[in-house]
Amino acid sequence: MASKSKRQKLKKENPTLLIITSLMVGVFALLQNKFGIYSDIRTFYVIHFSDGQNLWPFSEKTLIGFDRAQNPVEYPALTGLIMWVLSFLISPSPTAHIDYYRITAGFQIVLLALCAYLIYKLVGKKWAFCFVLAPAVLYSLNRNWDIWAIAPMLFSILLFEKKKYTLSALLLSISIATKFFPIVLMLPIMLIFARNKQLIDFIKYGAITLIAWVLINLPFVLIDFQGWLYFYKFSAERALGSASFYELTNIFIGSIKFTSIHFYILNIFVFLIVTIFLLKLKKTPTLVESSFFVMFAFILFNKQYSMQYVIWLTSLAVLTLAYLSKRSQESLVYVFVLWQAFEFAFQFSFFQKALTIKNANTDTPMVIAVSNNTYATIGAIRYVIAVTFTILIARSLYKANLLRFNESQSSRA
Repeated sequence: MASKSKRQKLKKENPTLLIITSLMVGVFALLQNKFGIYSDIRTFYVIHFSDGQNLWPFSEKTLIGFDRAQNPVEYPALTGLIMWVLSFLISPSPTAHIDYYRITAGFQIVLLALCAYLIYKLVGKKWAFCFVLAPAVLYSLNRNWDIWAIAPMLFSILLFEKKKYTLSALLLSISIATKFFPIVLMLPIMLIFARNKQLIDFIKYGAITLIAWVLINLPFVLIDFQGWLYFYKFSAERALGSASFYELTNIFIGSIKFTSIHFYILNIFVFLIVTIFLLKLKKTPTLVESSFFVMFAFILFNKQYSMQYVIWLTSLAVLTLAYLSKRSQESLVYVFVLWQAFEFAFQFSFFQKALTIKNANTDTPMVIAVSNNTYATIGAIRYVIAVTFTILIARSLYKANLLRFNESQSSRA
């Protein structure tokens, strides 16, 4: 949570311009891809709801006009529920998949503004603007449903910093039941409680999060256990690839063969580094300061790198940046902009490469053709900048944390 002086400053700030700007750039994000090209939102409507039956998404089913049964959705409970509920707003038509995409995007524009407001409440308007004006965030906003999970995660962090632990745990369980990524926040939460010698509080927090998550998922389990389980089986058995560290490395060095063992080793290694770093901080870090590092660790060596992952990283990165010294902020903001630029370039190259392959040997002209090597080179640069940015943030946070620790020790003396 912001310091006392920062909280007083926040009270003087008016978030109206921020909210209006968030809505405007959200509309712009929709207009730049108004047909939902390469968006899972429109694709999943076609796969699961295009016949107008609005069948339960967590069950295997055969749509009218289809010969083959469709698998359940490979998403957690609440994301599937969101997909299903929104499908009732659409009537079958030749453009139903586009209408579904646009209606979903409309809700997500509002959620983008909500996320900006929550960031504003946590660290101020400047950093909220950094989030909503990030081109990579806007470009990937409607690729998927991630923003539905990011909003309750940020709300959970805000409540945690206000020491409203029960409500925070409930919001975190909602976020986990929507995307599952925020489960990694339990690591810094555990370390914070442990360092403050609040073991009972951590047990309560963990128990509330677990029980709430179970209660949210229970109806889905009772309706169709195998359909509910499909997401977890799919995730466990999923192959390595699709814009991931493993795919990019294989493009450069085809002889390297990665397996799931490498995935687990790399993830354990990077989480150990993050844990050691958080423990090395002299003063117990806040959840606002530490959340970015565990999310970055979770995404860095993920089995795939979906383009909307940048929304998670950006929303948490700006929170950590706000806790650095002014000098560090002024220098790191340039690295932040560079990181965002290459995140955007990486996304663009990914989709242009897909179009290049799709239109190969056809009469469709490609204005910007992207080869495998070009795509991989941009991706490698993006990875290097992202890792460099994270290391620089960690270094600056360590210094700022040490300074605050020394100040607190001096005030006690």
